[in-house]
Amino acid sequence: MKIKFLLGLLFFVFSTSCNVGIKQKKEEQNNTTPKDSTPAAAKEKFETGAVIDKIITLADASQSYSLYLPKNYDSHKTYAVIFAFDPHGTGKLPVDKYKTLAEQYNFILIGSNNSKNGLQFEESKEIAEKLFADAQMRLSVNTARIYLLGFSGGARVANGLTITNGAIAGVICCGAVSPAANSQNPRNDYSLISIGGNADFNFNEIKKYDLVELAGHNVKHTMLAFSGKHEWPPIETMENAFWWLELNEMRRTNTYKNDSLINKKLQPQTKQLKALIAENKEYEAFQLTKQLITLYDGLANINECFDACKKLKESKVVDNAMRNEEMEWAKEEDAKKYYLQGFQRNDIAWWQREINILNQKIKKGNNSSEALMNKRVLDYLSLVAYMQSNGAIKQGALPAADYFCKIYVLVD
Repeated sequence: MKIKFLLGLLFFVFSTSCNVGIKQKKEEQNNTTPKDSTPAAAKEKFETGAVIDKIITLADASQSYSLYLPKNYDSHKTYAVIFAFDPHGTGKLPVDKYKTLAEQYNFILIGSNNSKNGLQFEESKEIAEKLFADAQMRLSVNTARIYLLGFSGGARVANGLTITNGAIAGVICCGAVSPAANSQNPRNDYSLISIGGNADFNFNEIKKYDLVELAGHNVKHTMLAFSGKHEWPPIETMENAFWWLELNEMRRTNTYKNDSLINKKLQPQTKQLKALIAENKEYEAFQLTKQLITLYDGLANINECFDACKKLKESKVVDNAMRNEEMEWAKEEDAKKYYLQGFQRNDIAWWQREINILNQKIKKGNNSSEALMNKRVLDYLSLVAYMQSNGAIKQGALPAADYFCKIYVLVD
């Protein structure tokens, strides 16, 4: 089999894709139509409080989406909407997973059944535009509050659409973030929250985008991490992303602001900050101060956070931790390159030894930064082996497929 061709194909595909509750102040405030949103007109009636698996778009019978409308949905009012993009085109997955959040925050939640990995961005853009048009024609959408949500390749599509479409107010990128679209003049007037599992092979990409790529841009952004691999985030983490959207709307529309709710959310976080400082966990405290400033600046009195951030920024512990983090990024990239070459050069016995070494390092390190790095490397190898075996099977190269499948079994 032409291994180099497959590896090249892998790089191409990998670069373009990848795998409590609230009731706002008052019902009338939650569903108020701002001046810049589309007036509610006669809309279709759909079941509320339940996931509808498939709604076919009127303009194109080949396209469809999954839908969740909150129980109190009223077609005479307008609602914030989140369009979700799953890498496998399974719109029901994110809609069903996050429907309770859509209910709590009074959002319309829509999942595309057509946008998926393997498409060119222009194809994904065409699918998205038909989806947007159909939803706005048939549902009561607040056009000032259109948000996108995506996972893995779907996150790249969501971010690509956001930087090229001025109608989108914000985006939630999970498991990946680099946009699928190449824009010489990307927008700056939107918000972005990225989410990654600490054992996700794209975790460093997400961190770099937040810390480096968006530096100097006017995009309001932050990042959330959870304990997990390359997967849709748990609902507890996603709840913070929905809250992020609400905070940005409060910042944009002062009449929407809810001081009591802000204080209720902020108090436990400031308590956590004090605990981290008392425990001398300076780097963790520094990261939390930055996040709280991003979340609540202009909405609450967070002078305490500003003071702590300034002091911690001058700490040698924080400086060393940031330097070590950059070194770990480079070390992880080198490990990925090393193992990628192994697909071309080494036999199964070599892979057995190497994977055993990685697992031993993970076991010994528990949840240390090095152990998490090795988990991310294994997660990466799982993806590579899966994609290579899939490609080999499609080409009828059964010996190569057998080789890649054995590596996949060893990794997973």
